[in-house]
Amino acid sequence: MKFTFVFVILFVFVITNKLFLFNEEFLILLSFASFCFVISEQLGITLNSYFEKKSLVIKDSLLTSINLVFNKLNQKKEINKKIINFKKNINFLKKYYLKFSIKFLTQFIVYLNIKEKNNFLNKLVYLNQLEKEYFKLIILFLFKKIKMINLLLKFYGNTLQIKRFQTLNLINKLILIRKI
Repeated sequence: MKFTFVFVILFVFVITNKLFLFNEEFLILLSFASFCFVISEQLGITLNSYFEKKSLVIKDSLLTSINLVFNKLNQKKEINKKIINFKKNINFLKKYYLKFSIKFLTQFIVYLNIKEKNNFLNKLVYLNQLEKEYFKLIILFLFKKIKMINLLLKFYGNTLQIKRFQTLNLINKLILIRKI
């Protein structure tokens, strides 16, 4: 309050002694500076608390968003570990299938030499069943992989709002509508 009083007295002194020539631009500048000073004096605490609240809200939303992305990345990390294990299982299955094929072929040669028709037919049935189960397993793994890709497309399109994936989601919805 003292500063304002001293400022007003000094301002009146400057005006009455004509130390400055006041033109329109200077008066507008002086009015604007006075307005800013009065606003900062009268509403400074209110504006400061308002901006602090806004900054806390923005900080909280950013932390929440970062935590969500962190959780999603951890989920994707687990999925990647499962994919690596899937590759190992496929390699193991390949080795097993190769060993089985070699064993089968050697026994087939023995069969041709010994003429054991009954034994051969049983082994062919077993091989046919194994191939059917192997085919089912491959189909199941492919469906699982396609499902993961669809989930990733939806995540990137809906959660992260990336335009390219949103377009892919829209195309998939249109295809489903046409099928209906």
